[in-house]
Parts: sequence; structure tokens; C-alpha cells
Amino acid sequence: MPDRAITGPETRVLRQMKILVALLVLSNIALGVFGVYVLRHIDKNYSALIAQAVPSLNELQTLTALSTDAMRSTNPILFAGAAGNRGELVKRGRLAIERDSDLRKHILQRPGVFGGAAQHLSFEEAGESFSQKAGEVITVLESGDDAAANRLREQSLRPSFDRYITATTKLADALQDESLRTSEKLTAQTGSMSGMILGLATWPMMIVAIFFVAAALFIVGVLIKVKFFQEAES
Repeated sequence: MPDRAITGPETRVLRQMKILVALLVLSNIALGVFGVYVLRHIDKNYSALIAQAVPSLNELQTLTALSTDAMRSTNPILFAGAAGNRGELVKRGRLAIERDSDLRKHILQRPGVFGGAAQHLSFEEAGESFSQKAGEVITVLESGDDAAANRLREQSLRPSFDRYITATTKLADALQDESLRTSEKLTAQTGSMSGMILGLATWPMMIVAIFFVAAALFIVGVLIKVKFFQEAES
């Protein structure tokens, strides 16, 4: 009778432990697969953010440099005393204006709109105005009237250039603000996902601990009971 009292409960407890270990292994595998999915999802979102923000910011910075170079190319001081080289300077000026215009159009055609429609319109109009007025100054410089070119440059082109730089800066600021908001949102989502994964990883261990404590208490109880029977029979 004591043998049957020990064998039955021990076998049952051992079977339950095997089932619990198998469930624990399966749950860990499922948790690992879920963790990989979450990490890939987070990586995809951050990659998309970087793919939009970094090239666009670089292009806006490059555009600022190009527009400054185009503005510098309309300076009549460069043409003073360079009658034989005026044609080359005019060519360089028009090329600088063209490079600025091409990059501006490329930025406006970029997928993934940042900033508002009003900012894009202001940026486009300011850029077109600058290109037109810069071209007019270059045309006057080509005619050799440096004084008239200087007046046109200071009275018309410079205010247009300032508006263009302001519009470009505002667009870059809008992109940075939008990127920060998206980054903060992704960080919050990552924190929530991490908390959920930690929670899912904790509960199997708690169940195992509770089961082992209960099993130990059960076995101790069985052993005490068997010992009591043995003492009673003796």
C-alpha cells in the first residue's frame, strides 16, 4: 500500500511537470517569434523615418548652399574689369541658377510630404521668383551695365533671395519637427511593445515557480503520510 501511495502521486506529478515544461518551451518559442516580429516592425518604421528625413534635410542644406552660390554669381563686383571674361561669368551664373532650380524641383517632387501645403507653395513661389529675378540681373550684367545690374540686384533680387532662404529654412524646420514627433511616437510604441514582451516573458516563469512550490509541498505531504503509515504499521 505505501508503494502504491507513493507511485501514483509521483507519476501524476512527473507527468504534469513534463507537460508544463513542454508548454514552457512552446511559449518561449512563440515569444521569441513575436519578439523578432516586433523588432523588425520597429526597425522598418525607424528606417522609413531615416530614409525620409536624412536625404531631405541634406538636400535642403545643399539647396541653401546652391541658392547662395547663385546669388553670389550675380554680384557686379565679379564682373568689374573682366570684359574679356564676362561671357564665362554669365555662363557660370546661369548654370548656378539652373542647378538651384533643378534641386528645388526635385525636392518638391519627393515622395513623403513634410510640412503643410502652404509651406510648399510659399517655398515654390519664392524659389521661382528668385530664379527669375536672378536671371534678369545676369541678363543686365551680360549687357555690360553693371550699375543698373547692381540697382536691380539690391532692390529686387535681394528681397527675393531673403524670402527664398526664409521659406527653405521654414521647410527644413517643419521636416525636423515632424521627424521629432514621429520619433517620439515610435519611442512610445517601442516602450509599450517592450513592456508587453516583458510581461509575456514573466508569466510562464511565475507559473513554473508556483507549480514547483505546489509540487514540492505535495510530495512532502505524501512522504509525511507514508512515514506516518510506516510508523503505524510498525
